[in-house]
Amino acid sequence: MVTPSVRPRVLVALALGAVLPAVAPADGPNMSGRWKFNRQRSDDVREAIVEAAGPDHTTGDAKKEALRVWIRDWLMGLADQTAEHVATIEQTASQFTVWVGDDLPTIFHFGREAASRGPGGGILKVSVKWNAEQLVTEEKAEKGSGRIMSVYTLLPGGKNLLLAYRLEHARLRKPLELRLMFDRAGNGP
Repeated sequence: MVTPSVRPRVLVALALGAVLPAVAPADGPNMSGRWKFNRQRSDDVREAIVEAAGPDHTTGDAKKEALRVWIRDWLMGLADQTAEHVATIEQTASQFTVWVGDDLPTIFHFGREAASRGPGGGILKVSVKWNAEQLVTEEKAEKGSGRIMSVYTLLPGGKNLLLAYRLEHARLRKPLELRLMFDRAGNGP
């Protein structure tokens, strides 16, 4: 039985639980901050794109090849942008947000799938979860065959962030797999 003196505290706790955001699992480190791409310690992005996506022109059925060439061009644009800009991560108890340079951020919500618009205009289902000390994001095309999985690992000392990136699409010759290293730009979170 709840006594009258305990009832107000129970009501306040219930009210706060209804308004406060859900707390993300405390399974991993806070990766918030600004991160500068370290080209010397990363895979060769352009080489990996060419290997996965092929040449910058159609080589057969132009109708089938056009999407592959478009994906390749989009990836090359991202490669240029990553090399020139700083990635920013904001991580809270309820969400993980990441963007590079002046791009619009991609927001992942802990504990639920959300929708985002992909580079070609299609709808992506986006999710985030902890896998031990690694934060794993997934962007999957609602229609079609595109899928991006990113695994973020904050290295000991908190000054370096390793991003394992994998892009799958039926039009690519093989999945694009990259290991990208970022150095903390400024002080930690």
